[in-house]
Amino acid sequence: MSAGLLDPEAAASAGALHGQLASGLVGGGLALSCQKLVEDGARAMILLAPGLFRLDVRPVEDTLQVMTRSLHAGEARWGTEPAPVTDYGKRAQDTPEPHRLEFSFYLDIEPQPIMARILLNSTVDKDRGITHFVAQSVAREVAPGGVRWQPPPAS
Repeated sequence: MSAGLLDPEAAASAGALHGQLASGLVGGGLALSCQKLVEDGARAMILLAPGLFRLDVRPVEDTLQVMTRSLHAGEARWGTEPAPVTDYGKRAQDTPEPHRLEFSFYLDIEPQPIMARILLNSTVDKDRGITHFVAQSVAREVAPGGVRWQPPPAS
C-alpha cells in the first residue's frame, strides 16, 4: 500500500542521524525538511524518504552535483522544473541570490501513485569552503493518470 511509504515516523527515524525532520500532512502525505553545511567536495545526504527516494548533494568548486536515487522497485520518474528562480550561470560571488533547484519525483504504484515536490536551496561561502543547503519535500498520493509528462522542449 502506498500510504505506508508516506509514514512520517519511519521518515523521521531514517533521517534522524542526518538532522532530517519529518511530519504528516493534513489529508495524508509526508513533509521532509533538512539543512546542512557541506564542505567543498564532500557528498552528503540531504533528504531520505524510506522506500521512495534519497537525495544527495556534493558541492565541487563552482559546480553542484545532485544525486537522485529511487528506493522503490516501481516505475519512478524524476523531473526538474524548467525555470527555477536563480542567477544560473553566475559564480557564487557574482550574485546575491541563493541557488534554487526544484525537482519532482513520481512513483507509479498501486493503488495510488505518489508525487513529491522537492525544493533545494544552496548558499556558498567560498572563503570557508562550505555550502549551506536547505531542502524540503512534500509527498502525497495522487490520482492515477493525474500527472502528464511533457517532453523537454526541442533545441
